[in-house]
Amino acid sequence: MDTVPVYHGAITREAGEKLLLAAGTDGSYLLRDSESIPGVYCLCVLHQGYVYTYRVSQTEAGSWSAEVAPGTSTCGG
Repeated sequence: MDTVPVYHGAITREAGEKLLLAAGTDGSYLLRDSESIPGVYCLCVLHQGYVYTYRVSQTEAGSWSAEVAPGTSTCGG
């Protein structure tokens, strides 16, 4: 994952949100390590001033899966 330009490693949710809000462009996104689940990533996407978070993990078969992180909304903030 280190070779992916949008990957920011073990930054906090708050730090990721600050980066995206500073970018200020809808559709801006980044990947970071999940703070609560080892080996899982968070895809954070800026849309209309709100950051949406999706957990991204690799399945046993090697494909990737994304789900809405608990406590977040997929439609409006």
